[in-house]
Amino acid sequence: MRALEATLRLGSFSEAATELGVTPAAVGQRVRTLEEYLGRELFIRTPSGLKAQEDVRNVETLLTNSFSGLAAALNELKNRNPGSRISVTLPASFVENWLTSLISEFYQRHASVDMRLDASNRDVDLATENFDFAVRYGAPPGDQLEGVVLFGDYVLPVCSPEFARQHAINPFSRSLKNIPLIHVTDRTKDPSWVGFDGWGQAFGFDEEHLGQGVHFSKVSSGLQAAIAGQGLVLCGLVEAFNSIRSGLLVAPFGPKMSCKTDGMYRLLWVRDHPMGKIQRDFREWLLEKAAVLKNESESFLNGGFE
Repeated sequence: MRALEATLRLGSFSEAATELGVTPAAVGQRVRTLEEYLGRELFIRTPSGLKAQEDVRNVETLLTNSFSGLAAALNELKNRNPGSRISVTLPASFVENWLTSLISEFYQRHASVDMRLDASNRDVDLATENFDFAVRYGAPPGDQLEGVVLFGDYVLPVCSPEFARQHAINPFSRSLKNIPLIHVTDRTKDPSWVGFDGWGQAFGFDEEHLGQGVHFSKVSSGLQAAIAGQGLVLCGLVEAFNSIRSGLLVAPFGPKMSCKTDGMYRLLWVRDHPMGKIQRDFREWLLEKAAVLKNESESFLNGGFE
């Protein structure tokens, strides 16, 4: 049947043989064996090549879908090895701007781990989709899920050190006139996550110049633009922290001029869902890293790093 499907789809014994890794003669023999079993010819042999009987052509899609389904089922069973696989869905900005720099440490502890990271902000049903964990920002989860808080967040403007010098930005400034701003749109449904308007109003800025500048739909794009010296971007401390720590970005108005958010980053999983050792180790490792970030963030917000 596999030889028949490949021949129908590809149009010749030779093409089917290349895909199946056998000789054209072997494919022809398999098709003839099938014809003997069915008691009828499946192909008309002509000087120009094979021509499938009309009713045989009608089952081509059924055969292809069937073999594709079998391959997908085998792959799914192969990949569901609780001893080595971890599948986590996380916000794209969380992965790109914080977790990526740390994940190699977990690989050093578990060299054979099969790590699947889904960088996505979409709504995921952990009960039906193939994920061990989700990291999500927002309110506490419903009854179906368990979770643990990783850390909260603060919204603040950051830019490159040179950009801050060029525009003479300092904690005493109260106007953003002539300062290119970088806005990140549609961040979250959390009403406490302010934009430049809300942040500027909270600290007594001239409201006339809070809406100017360029708008990005992705946090990482806004951060990269700020690192390149193109503007002042308003973002979460979690997202900007590594770049602030390394000196690529600064908070030119000072860490005190930040707005605490109500939402929290949480690690979530299905309640009472069994976990293997690798999943438990990942959970503990992520909590360790989160505790480090939380402590360092508090030091930064209190005036500087330890």
